[in-house]
Amino acid sequence: MRSERSTNVKTVLAASALVAGVLSSGVATAQSSAAASGATNAPAVAAPGLSIGSPIGFGASWGDIGIGVGGQTLPNTAADDVDGSAALVVGLGDADKYVGLEAVVDVISLRNDFGDDGAFALKLHTNLPGNAAFAVGVENVGRWGRAKTGTSSVYAVGTKFFSLGSMPLAVNLGIGDNRFNDNGDTGANVFGGLALYVHPQLSLISDWTGSALNLGISAVPLRSIPLVLTLGALNVTGENQGAQFGDDTEFGGALGYTFRF
Repeated sequence: MRSERSTNVKTVLAASALVAGVLSSGVATAQSSAAASGATNAPAVAAPGLSIGSPIGFGASWGDIGIGVGGQTLPNTAADDVDGSAALVVGLGDADKYVGLEAVVDVISLRNDFGDDGAFALKLHTNLPGNAAFAVGVENVGRWGRAKTGTSSVYAVGTKFFSLGSMPLAVNLGIGDNRFNDNGDTGANVFGGLALYVHPQLSLISDWTGSALNLGISAVPLRSIPLVLTLGALNVTGENQGAQFGDDTEFGGALGYTFRF
C-alpha cells in the first residue's frame, strides 16, 4: 500500500521547479539566446533550457511573461504514479541596467482541483558583462493548500556562458538551503550544472540540484515560436533517497511558452 498523499507534495514541488526553470531560461531570451546562438546568424526566438531543477542567474525583466506545464513520474512510496504542475512567470525591472524581479506562481498539482495547491517564488537578478548573470531568490513562499506542509528555500546563483569551440557552454553554480539539501540535512548546500548548446535550438544538460543528479535535453522545436521543451531523467544515481524520489530514477518534462509585451 502506498503512503499518504502528503508524501506527494515534496515531489510535485520538485516538478514545479522544473517548470519554473524552463520558463526562466525561456524568458531570458535577450541574454541567453544571444549567447547560445553560436555561429548562426539568425538565432531562435527563445533559448533552450540550461537547468533541470536548479535556479539560474538569468531571469525575467519588464515585458517578459511565460506560462508552462510539466510533470514527472513518482516513486513507489507516493500515492500516485505521475503528477504535474503549472507555472506563470512575470518579469519586472531591467536586469541590463539595474536589477530585474522575476515573480512565479506555481500550481503544484494537476491531479486535483486546479489551483487548490500552490506557492510563489521571487528572484532578483542582474545581467553582468561577458554573457553572465547573478541572482538571489526565494522559493515556495505564500503557500496555500497542500503546499503549506512544505518549506521555503533561499538561494544565490551565478550563470555564465563560455565558448567551447563553436558551441556555447553554460556553467551554473549556486548555494541554497532546504530543497537543495540531502534528505535530513540542514544548512546550506551547493548546486550547479552544465549545459552544452550543440545547436542554437538544442542543449544537453547535466544538473546537480544539491540532492540529486538530473540529466536531460532541452529544445526549441520551431525557430520562430518561443516554445521550449525539456525532458530529463531525475536522480539518475539514486543519491536522493528521501520522499522526493525514494531510491528510484524518475522521468520528467516541461513545456514552456514565453513572450514579450
